[in-house]
Amino acid sequence: MKLMVIDGNSIVNRAFYGVRMLNTKDGTPTNAVFGFLNILQKLMSDVSPDALCVTFDLKAPTFRHLKYDGYKAQRKGMPEELAVQLPILKEVLEAMNIPKYELEGWEADDLIGTIAAKCNEKGWECIAVTGDKDSFQLIGGKTAVKHVKTRMGQTETVLYDRDRFFEEYGFEPIRMIDLKALMGDASDNIPGVAGVGEKTAMDLICRFESIENIYGNLEKLDIKDSVRKKLAAGKDMAELSFDLASIRCDAPIEFSPEENKIQPYNNDRLYEIFKKLEFTKLIEKFGLTPAHGAVAAKTDIVRQTEKIAVSSENRQKAMLSHMEKAGITDIYTDADLTVLCAVCEDKLYTVTSDDEIFDETLKKVFEGSFKKSSHEVKDLHKRLLDMGITAKNWAFDTALAAYLLAPTDSGYSLEKLCSRYLDRELSSGDAGSAQLSLLPEKAETKFCEERAGALHLLRPVLTNQLKEKGLLKLLE
Repeated sequence: MKLMVIDGNSIVNRAFYGVRMLNTKDGTPTNAVFGFLNILQKLMSDVSPDALCVTFDLKAPTFRHLKYDGYKAQRKGMPEELAVQLPILKEVLEAMNIPKYELEGWEADDLIGTIAAKCNEKGWECIAVTGDKDSFQLIGGKTAVKHVKTRMGQTETVLYDRDRFFEEYGFEPIRMIDLKALMGDASDNIPGVAGVGEKTAMDLICRFESIENIYGNLEKLDIKDSVRKKLAAGKDMAELSFDLASIRCDAPIEFSPEENKIQPYNNDRLYEIFKKLEFTKLIEKFGLTPAHGAVAAKTDIVRQTEKIAVSSENRQKAMLSHMEKAGITDIYTDADLTVLCAVCEDKLYTVTSDDEIFDETLKKVFEGSFKKSSHEVKDLHKRLLDMGITAKNWAFDTALAAYLLAPTDSGYSLEKLCSRYLDRELSSGDAGSAQLSLLPEKAETKFCEERAGALHLLRPVLTNQLKEKGLLKLLE
């Protein structure tokens, strides 16, 4: 059996700096949570653990701070944009039924060490996931470390077991403590021995294994006299640093690997959180669905309109006349241009390729002199040009409007915009996809009608927000 324990603070910190800033419409930062969840999904795929948990640091000072005033003293406070995301992340983990461990006076590393020790006692394999190298000292037996790093905006992970570590460093993993005792650690403000850098410290540990061996035979060691003097003068700091760098494996937490076995998500709770965070893509990735009651109560996005099937020339003329007299007509088509749905005021017009007048209607609608609105107009315009139709009088594009309102968002799908601006969910699928092409004819038409209705509702909402921000003229 295998348990994966994640250093929560380390991974969320890397996610925060590795993912561009994302915000919900009310301004709540979400990039760290979003990045953490994407890293978590990759880890689950790579490691395939039977059990999972996350550890966190708390603000309270630890025994290390009490022993050495300078411990981590140089570190700046957590950015407010990250700090406000930690409670959100913990709420997400709770909805995912992933246990978290945190304890005043103890660091996340110590909790990881304790968890690894308890796993080993029970014969479980333990994979510790962290962006810090402190946990390398835990490698051995059934414990390995999955080291996470970010390079050129891409997250990479490397699994270190005893052999991989020895190949790279040339000494046993536990000697990472001795290495830090000599060279110190600027990130944690561990002093080390003054004047001894990483190269010298690595050479000493590779040759003499431990600070115990070094100081027990200091006068006999085959080293430069200048290094010997530095070691002698820095003995007290080396011993202090050794203690500060040592991960404790006896934190007073109740832990059993069996109690951390992976459980199903709380679908309803997680869906509501992701919806609030506007994680539309993650809702799809996690396979989440609205609560049963929410599905039953979901408003039909087109039920207020009168549906008219444009299957004759008379109905076509009536539709075009209506469009000429009205303000803006909201139009949606499938990717193959086999279904055209248009909402004009209180009427929803639908014409399909099964109708003899379809091609003529398509041309008259898009080349008509009345104003039109759609989603991703540029793509639609190109598809029409390929058919020999030059569309005219575009007045609005919901995707472009949403981009102006939130230019750092990760995407502007119609599904995402409906969730964000209308608090409504569209049926799944993507126009033109294989999934849609396999739908029965009536289902495909209903799919397009629903999206035409969504465009009709979205346009005034986006228009008002553009006006408030002085961006409407820019859109036009």
